[in-house]
Formats: sequence, C-alpha cells, structure tokens
Amino acid sequence: MRKAAGRAMMTTSAVGHGVDLAGQLSAAAAEMIRVRRDPAVQARKRRRAARRRVQVWSAGAVVTGAVTATGVASVAGEKGWSSGAIGAMVLLVAVLVWCIVGIVRAGVDLRARTRALNALPAPQPARPAVAGMIRPEIDRLDGYSDGLRQLVGMIGIVDDDADVRRLRDEILVAADATEARLRRQAQDLTGVIRARRSAPTEAAAGLDATVNVLRRQIHDGVDGYGGLVSAASEAVAASRALADLSGMNSPATSAGQLGTPTMTHGELQNPTDQLRALAAGMRELTQH
Repeated sequence: MRKAAGRAMMTTSAVGHGVDLAGQLSAAAAEMIRVRRDPAVQARKRRRAARRRVQVWSAGAVVTGAVTATGVASVAGEKGWSSGAIGAMVLLVAVLVWCIVGIVRAGVDLRARTRALNALPAPQPARPAVAGMIRPEIDRLDGYSDGLRQLVGMIGIVDDDADVRRLRDEILVAADATEARLRRQAQDLTGVIRARRSAPTEAAAGLDATVNVLRRQIHDGVDGYGGLVSAASEAVAASRALADLSGMNSPATSAGQLGTPTMTHGELQNPTDQLRALAAGMRELTQH
C-alpha cells in the first residue's frame, strides 16, 4: 500500500511538473510572437534597415568618387582622352550621381522612420514564462499593461502637445519599471517553486514561507498597477469630455484652457496622482 501510494504521488508530481513545463513553453512561444509584433520593435528594425541603406549608399558614393578622381587624374596626365576613357568616366559619373541620389532618399527615409519611432512608446518589458501557481496574477498584469498603453495614448486633446507627450512618457516609464519589478519577482518565485520540488523536508517550511511572501507582494503590486490603469481610464474619459467642450469654444479659449491641467499635474510625482489630477482638472474645465 505504501509503495503504491508513493508511486501515485510521484506520478501526480511528474504529471503536474509536465503540465507546468508545457505551460511555460507555450508562454515562451507566445512571448516570441508578441515581441515580433510590438510596434516599437518593428519600428526599430525598420530604422536599423534604413541606417544600413544610408551606409551602403555612402560607401558606394565614396568608392565611386575615389575611382572617378583617380581615373581623371591618370587620364589628365596623358596627351588626350580616348573614347574608352571618356565612356568609362561617363559611366563612373553616372554611378556616382546614382549613389548620391540613393543617399538623399535613404536619408529622408531614415529621418521619417526616426520620427515614427520617437512617436511610439518604448517596447513593453519582456514577459518571461513563470510557474503555473503565479500565472493568473501575471496574466492579469499582461492585460493591465496592454490596456494602460492603449489608454495613455488616448490622453490629451492635441496629440503633438509637448506637455501631454511628456506626461505620457513619464507614466509609461514609471509603469514599465513597476511591471519589470513584478516580473522579476515572479521569476524569483518560479525559481523558489522549482527548488521546493527537490528540497529536503526540513527546508520545505522556509521555502513555503518565501513562496507566500512573494505571492503576496506580486498580488499587491498587480493591484497597484490596476489602480494606475483605473486612473488612466479616468483621464481618458476627462480628455474626451474636454475635447467635446473645446470643440464648441473658440480656438483661443480652448488653447487657454488646455494649459490649466498641465500646470497641476506637473507638480506631482506619483504617476497615479498625476493622472487623477489631470482627470480632475479636465473635469473641472468641462463644468464651466
């Protein structure tokens, strides 16, 4: 009976470990796909490709210019220009002009892609696979992170307003730092859970306590992140209401109103307080 019970426990543990491993592999594959589809990652790849094109065209122009100058110098030392030398010089000059045109086009494309990249938020923090025990909390964090990025992009009345863009960047930087910390804690918890499976009995109690502490910290951290998302949704709702109000006013009046909430949230440090203050200031404007 005891042997049968022991074998059953080992089988159950092996099955649980296999299910957890399969879940982590699936999460790792999903993370690879997500990173490839991240707009900021794609924009960086396009900018690197544009920079390489500028370098290639520049190298071609330098080589062609050097060959052309050398050819002109050697032919000038002779008494006359042969038809072959003239044809070669014409071809080299044509290639040089082609390279210069390529440099100009590649430079324009590089500037456009740089502007597009600067307009995007930084890539989201990496999402490594975690143990099944903590996966529901991390899935909740994933949803909050995606939602926050979409909401922050909707805050403000004028997209190219410098103060609004600065606020968006500050919120995302703070949120990404919190998210990265929570994911590191989840990785630590995953390591402790793995160590718990093979730890001796006398060490189990200490590891269980560590697991409980980390789980509580992650849970509280995800709840705090959710509060930031809630504040962002309030700011978006206030932005929409203020946009509707400003559309009925004159441009001068609207421009004067937009500066008020910016002065208020600029004095605050906490991202959640910034968003709630921005939402409160916008709601106050809509009541006038």
